[in-house]
Amino acid sequence: MSSTLAVSSRDELGGHVSGGEWRRLLAVVLPVVAGLLLVSTLLDVGLGAGRLVVVDGVPQALSGDLPAGLKAVASVAFWVVGLVGGAWAVTRAAGPREALWEGVKSLPSYGVGLIAVGGGAFLAVWAAAGIGRGDAGVVLVLGVLLTVALAAARLLLNGINRSVGAHRPAEVSRISEWTGAGPMPAWGEAALFLVGGAGVPVLAAYGWARAGLPGSEVVLLAVALVLQVRLATRKHARAAGSGRTRVWPGAAALAAAVVVAAGVVLTNPYGAPVVRTHGAGPAGPMAVAWPAGQHPVIVTNGGVRFCDDDLCRDFTDVNGGPATVEGYGAATVGADGTVVKTAVRGGPATGGPFVHLGRCVRAGCSQAWLPVRASAAEKLDLEVARVEAAGAAAPDGALWFFVAVPVAGGEHGQYRFSLIRCADPACAAPQRHQVGTVARTPQDGYPDGSRARLTIGADGRPEASFWLGYSILRYGCEPVTCANPKQSAPDAGPPGAAWAVAGDRTVVLFGGELRDGETTASVAGSSSAGHAAIAVAGSSVYVAAAQPGDGPAGFRFSVGESVPHWRQTVWRCRDRHCDSVPMDAYDNGERSQLLAVSEDGRVLVVRYDRIALLETPF
Repeated sequence: MSSTLAVSSRDELGGHVSGGEWRRLLAVVLPVVAGLLLVSTLLDVGLGAGRLVVVDGVPQALSGDLPAGLKAVASVAFWVVGLVGGAWAVTRAAGPREALWEGVKSLPSYGVGLIAVGGGAFLAVWAAAGIGRGDAGVVLVLGVLLTVALAAARLLLNGINRSVGAHRPAEVSRISEWTGAGPMPAWGEAALFLVGGAGVPVLAAYGWARAGLPGSEVVLLAVALVLQVRLATRKHARAAGSGRTRVWPGAAALAAAVVVAAGVVLTNPYGAPVVRTHGAGPAGPMAVAWPAGQHPVIVTNGGVRFCDDDLCRDFTDVNGGPATVEGYGAATVGADGTVVKTAVRGGPATGGPFVHLGRCVRAGCSQAWLPVRASAAEKLDLEVARVEAAGAAAPDGALWFFVAVPVAGGEHGQYRFSLIRCADPACAAPQRHQVGTVARTPQDGYPDGSRARLTIGADGRPEASFWLGYSILRYGCEPVTCANPKQSAPDAGPPGAAWAVAGDRTVVLFGGELRDGETTASVAGSSSAGHAAIAVAGSSVYVAAAQPGDGPAGFRFSVGESVPHWRQTVWRCRDRHCDSVPMDAYDNGERSQLLAVSEDGRVLVVRYDRIALLETPF
């Protein structure tokens, strides 16, 4: 042994700590942290494409992968080596090589001990959960958890005492006097170790992650090792060391590991999808589109965000026209980014109903009121159904509106459909074209106020759609004149289906099955169509939905119902085949989302709490 025993002791954590002690401790902790970072990076590379996603610069392993479990085992192993090695270096004034070797040699015994303690803790909590009921059961489980944690901390402290104290049999009696390796540490020592050695590092790692910085697990290990070694050895006397411990090799190793990890993330050799997110999701998102050559446009309940970047961190917010509320208002983003908002207001007593319309561009919004009827002589049957409307902007600057009005006729009344063209935003001289009448289907389960949609093709041709019963009624006509009207009625599906139209295509998703005209494809894991979104881009159909996940790796404890975990996922379907790409993850209830695809194949998913951008096209 390269050290001699000292006669002084430390009684307080906050007491004087010599520079030599800090150098010896850092000389052990830094290479341990570097080793964990390097091993984690190599395991990430080993995951390969399809089992890893890089979210905000941090690789995330998908649930159920063996390498993900190996990363957890590696973290525990490096923690044991750093804890025992750091305690050995501080108390024995040993160099990093000797201290790290002592930590490595302790792995088998600590591994067995951790398994035993973990098994006992599980049985204790399981028994308490089975015995207790209601609030008393919660208190019992929490009490058992606290007791188990304190007992585990006492055992760990005692193990460290024995590791650094009773290493050499010839010195056991002498070392026991100055290390306290004989008696068990007090409960107060265990409590202090838990609070300072576990609670503080967790808070530090949490704050690091909340700041959006990568590597929170590395920060957790580094802070935990420094605090735990100090707490575990605070009452130990120190050996009188000789020579100056060099810290720079450990610092160099950590710097090299950081460079390797950053290089792997930047070069992405595993071909993992790259996702960027930010937490400033819009409140009440209603529509999104990604016009060619522009940044995305997001319509919310109260306004329109014209994004200044692809992730929409910065944007120009404009307001005006009707509020866009589910069931009471609609919005469509045109090919040039022009937003048309519609809502039906008023009644026959005031000359209505009217389509309250808003046309929004980056410079602002204008609004106008369009009468649903050409004259007061037209009779409506508003007792059986509501007037529904949708609008869109054409490439020539005109505004088109699709209006469905309930009229008398048949057993349950009828809908009369019109396409109305306004050459200017004020809609001073609307050109009305009746395109069809159909018998109304009562109580089909589809929510009123959301049945009508309208899109304008690149050639200026209006394409209207209306959900009725188990069909989607399609109406179209020529640009400008609306000559040669046509109609079709493809099958839709149950009322909870997600759907989209593009040109002559009608796409419906329900129960994990995507139907694109006569072609069907399986979209596994997207059965909750009520929260899903669909977008048609060229020959492909994109679907955004959330899949159940296992949550973040590590120990988790919950009382009552378990918290559901979700992984945002995007599918691209072509012909009869669908490929999926994972994105970010979230907890608690499943969120609804909106979906937009750029001309180069990148995908933007908008939720009320977060916006996520898939940077790597399919």
